[in-house]
Amino acid sequence: MTRKITIGVISFIAAIVVLLVQPFSFENIDAGNVGIKINLYGTDKGVDNITLVTGRVWYNSWTTKIIEFPTFTQSVDYDSFVITTKDAAEFKVDPKLNYHINPDKVPQIYRQYRRPLGEIQQGFMKNTIYDAYRIVANSFTSDSVMSNREVFEDRVQNVLTKTLGKDGFIYDQLTSAITPPPSLRQMIDEKNTSIQARLKAENMAKQAEAEAKVLVAKAEGQAKATLIKARAEAEANQLRQKTLTPLLIQQEWVSKWNGVLPTTNAGGASLMLGIK
Repeated sequence: MTRKITIGVISFIAAIVVLLVQPFSFENIDAGNVGIKINLYGTDKGVDNITLVTGRVWYNSWTTKIIEFPTFTQSVDYDSFVITTKDAAEFKVDPKLNYHINPDKVPQIYRQYRRPLGEIQQGFMKNTIYDAYRIVANSFTSDSVMSNREVFEDRVQNVLTKTLGKDGFIYDQLTSAITPPPSLRQMIDEKNTSIQARLKAENMAKQAEAEAKVLVAKAEGQAKATLIKARAEAEANQLRQKTLTPLLIQQEWVSKWNGVLPTTNAGGASLMLGIK
């Protein structure tokens, strides 16, 4: 009886040990990721030409390893660095890159770099980005960088698209945040201030000219109105003069007479002006 118990205990312990040390395991490949199976031993040692689909993948952990790569968009904010234009001006660049990986090229990426994606971003990709800026900056002067910033960034993006694309890294977007040197920044500020002052003066001159035109228009209008009024009065006077006859004048005088005869101081006699 004791022997059976001992054998049972030993079998139970052995089963637990087997379960603990058995090599089979699984990996859950989430959506938006792909996994690659790496053979650690044998003639097929290395990366298989198979890109694993998303889901649960069983494998022998003693002989194989699963590496998971995200294929959704990655955003990397790199440390700022300095580039030099061909006229020796130094600009600070603070790049931020958005990219994603071509799923079909994940095995190729691992074969070439043998690094996790985070290390690739801070190694190969970082150096590629810095080199692209430096190469393009050598073909620009400081003034042309500021006045043609879109052209400058387009050329950097073209270099990155070609360089990163051939290795399976698909460029999506790049922001540069280019900062000019303090001396150039001061010149730009002074130029902008001068432009603003000139525009303000031009606007004030245009406003004064417009106000002057309004005053002239008002004066011309008043003058025309006065002239028209004067002409009307003159024509009315002429018309009245033509229509007034001596008889009409006498009738007008009679109609307005109040019946009182004019007097003089000579003898107190009243004289009547001759009225016919």
